[in-house]
Amino acid sequence: MPPGEGQGNDAPSTSTRRLPIRASDRIQRWGRVLLVVVFLLAAPLASAATGRAAHDAETRRAATLSDARKVEARLISDADGPVAAAIGRTTVRAPVRWKQPDGTARTAVVSVWAGSPAGTTVPIWTTAQGVATSRGPATPGEAVASAWMTAAGTFAAATGLFVAVWKFFTKLVDHIRYMGWEKEWDEVEAELSERFRNR
Repeated sequence: MPPGEGQGNDAPSTSTRRLPIRASDRIQRWGRVLLVVVFLLAAPLASAATGRAAHDAETRRAATLSDARKVEARLISDADGPVAAAIGRTTVRAPVRWKQPDGTARTAVVSVWAGSPAGTTVPIWTTAQGVATSRGPATPGEAVASAWMTAAGTFAAATGLFVAVWKFFTKLVDHIRYMGWEKEWDEVEAELSERFRNR
């Protein structure tokens, strides 16, 4: 018989024959594509939104404290806080007292370093309306820096969430795939056992 005789032109070649794609493989492939697309769209948008919100908040705060002046206040009582005295870098809310330019004594509760004893000098900013704060108004540069830091933090959080969801999704699909393999193997074993019994 001449080579090729008896074979149709449409006979599939073993070199081009493909294995069937399982449903779990398709789910994993398209699920990963969807996760990447959502991350690439959502992460930059969320970062930009939180950065803008932080910038606007600092700008509004600066406008509120536009007439603020810096004064030296003193702690009325010890600034206690959990583990604060040992750490020395934690802030707590504590009452302070200072004098207005007309000599009137005023008090307010502001953020101070925890563990500071009564009588400690605390720099604060006050307005004519009586608003007192331990942090002065942010400059335009500080507002921009705050916005960038907030945006970067949001992007880092979104990246961490993406990685966690990616790993969870991969493990879930692998679990479904393994369950499918076990079911198919059980069916094959049952079929082989039936054939051996019928011999």
